[in-house]
Amino acid sequence: MRRAEEAKINKFSKLVVTLGLLALVGPDAAMADVAPRHAPAAEACAAAADGGLMETITAIDDGRGGSLVWLTDAEADLWLCGADALGRVYANTLIFEDLLHGAGAKLLPPVTVDRNGKPILPADPIGIAQDACQAHLGDSASVAGSGPDGLEGDWVPGYFVFLETRAGETFLCNATPNAQVWVFARIGAPLSGPPPVG
Repeated sequence: MRRAEEAKINKFSKLVVTLGLLALVGPDAAMADVAPRHAPAAEACAAAADGGLMETITAIDDGRGGSLVWLTDAEADLWLCGADALGRVYANTLIFEDLLHGAGAKLLPPVTVDRNGKPILPADPIGIAQDACQAHLGDSASVAGSGPDGLEGDWVPGYFVFLETRAGETFLCNATPNAQVWVFARIGAPLSGPPPVG
């Protein structure tokens, strides 16, 4: 998974506290830290998730007019959801394992160390994430947009990457600077419409 087992226990503890607070103050508390422009997307993603009651971790601009929303479910599993400002969900994926199964390591530049023996990080971590996403597709695709995925703290930060094929298909990918691919989803027609009002 994308975090240490210890982090999963910490996140589960936070989730238990959040569920308790939700019982006291209502469902909007789970999205208290989400910027207002991301609220419709976060609400739609929470409603569309197969994991039951969801806690929003963070939401960021996807560079295409929508939002990427990170959520955890009752099992403290991590989900990535893509939705637009109208609440239409285009991707909703449970993060399970590295989709390249470690093969992305061959995409990494040779590891160098400084005078103190500490590894020097690659100069272009987003480039490595883009290469890993393109390697997973296995088709010549161009990068249509990318940026930091917004995860931090207990979560391993990475990059979101949108790829477009010559056939006009669009894919959302999430990869880390060590060339692990955690999400790969075709973006097409909405998976769901906006949540009901009222």
